[in-house]
Amino acid sequence: MIRFALVVASTLGFVLTAALGNLMVPMLRELERSRQRREDPAAPEQPPALGGLCLMVGTLAAVGVGWVAACAAQPDLLGTDAQYVGRLLTALLGAALFGAVGLWDDLLRLGSPGGLGLRRLPRLGLEAAAAAVVELLLAAKGCLPTGTVLPGGGYLELGAAAPLVWGLVLVALAECGRVADGADGTVCGTAFVAMLGLMMLATRLGWFPLAVLPAALAGALMAFLLWNFPPAKLHPGHCGSLFLAGAVGCIPLCMGYGELAVPLALPLWAEGAMMGLQLLAARFAGRPLFRAAPLHRWLEKRGCDPVTVFYWLCALAVCGVALAVQLAS
Repeated sequence: MIRFALVVASTLGFVLTAALGNLMVPMLRELERSRQRREDPAAPEQPPALGGLCLMVGTLAAVGVGWVAACAAQPDLLGTDAQYVGRLLTALLGAALFGAVGLWDDLLRLGSPGGLGLRRLPRLGLEAAAAAVVELLLAAKGCLPTGTVLPGGGYLELGAAAPLVWGLVLVALAECGRVADGADGTVCGTAFVAMLGLMMLATRLGWFPLAVLPAALAGALMAFLLWNFPPAKLHPGHCGSLFLAGAVGCIPLCMGYGELAVPLALPLWAEGAMMGLQLLAARFAGRPLFRAAPLHRWLEKRGCDPVTVFYWLCALAVCGVALAVQLAS
């Protein structure tokens, strides 16, 4: 019956996101046109952002219905010692908080003449606050993992440093998702692969009821890719990118396996690391390290079209899922 709940969540996520997309695309397109007319009427029309709102609303509704279906089929989930309800709600809240930071950033960019959003320090502070809320909720229920599994090295106990480590992982992952926002379909395609991997890992690790969230998000992403696949007609914006990065980071953490966020988000880490190295080289060496950064820009410079870039990064996401399965076993 839990499998039925996963089917319900994924199907509802697809249907709701598709319906919201059909409703919101014309409105967002007109909002983008008005902004461009105000700033530079001669500029070519860009696909509208803020599509992440479709993902967030569709996922929230799908998770709610899917979890109700799961509890109706298996009422003991509500009173289990594993605290499925608390873990699921914490993961969902964490993803939504990161998405809210991205939404604020997007709204500021739409309203400012130069398209400027949140400054770096306030943005990092808000992301750190979102990570702290997730950690406090998990710690209050005794669910915050105090160690991590190292590849080939066994279990490493982090002790008092665990909250700092997991907080840094969540904030860094959010920043990597923000960097990857520029490529059509990249964030959504790689997150779709990561959600499929999380569904499989939740089953293998004994957290099958928590797979309702990645199931709903996978369905929502499948629908959103109808508009976001290259050439994109709708972008997730920082709202959607941070929401997805938060989900990839918070779901494994709430399962007690926060280290799985590293391989599962392999394309996002590659995007962020390449951009970080480029900035460091420009600052300290006075010249760029790569011809272009982040990774999707570098692939474009090497002659890859947007569809090819999408496939390459999704292939990298599949490799990340394979590494996560190896780490979990």
